Amino acid sequence: MLFILTGDIRTGKTTWLEARVHELETAGVPVRGVLAPGVWRDGEKVGIENVLLPSRERVLLAKPVNWGQPPIDRCGWDFDATALARVNAHLTGLAAAVGEKDAGPGPLVIDEIGPLELRRGGGLTAALALLDAGPAPAWPHALAVVRATLAEEAAARLRPAWGSVELVRPDETGARRFREVLPGGLPGHPRK
Repeated sequence: MLFILTGDIRTGKTTWLEARVHELETAGVPVRGVLAPGVWRDGEKVGIENVLLPSRERVLLAKPVNWGQPPIDRCGWDFDATALARVNAHLTGLAAAVGEKDAGPGPLVIDEIGPLELRRGGGLTAALALLDAGPAPAWPHALAVVRATLAEEAAARLRPAWGSVELVRPDETGARRFREVLPGGLPGHPRK
């Protein structure tokens, strides 16, 4: 099953996702993919990192647009091409390793799919390719972050590959629903 974690800007999607990843890792469930926490200084968002899973390698992906340079499609962020290539290479490597024996199945986590990926063929292209391919033995389920304005578009695109797509919010109801689909649930989080 594919879960699309959705909500408006600054509603806690990545924080919620980090908590789910922590729960899974603590329970011994492998998590593969990418998290995108903000980099904050004095209450201001000054960057976007990507945390590559499962290694937890951190890559500074973007900084606010420098007014002297043209932004990528006016998104407000200046993406580092080398960092973007590193993240896409990591995700491509996950796809290549799907058939290899590893730590066992766990969810694929993609934070986040936006207009660059869905409408312009840019950004985390390897993330969208993984989601377009549907479930794999290494990730029978996936959780992708998509802003509310793009959630239905993403669901329509990805439903043929995944069969079942469910939109969840970054709240306890969403967390409970996500836990319910995991084989055996999560230790300490019984199914209801």
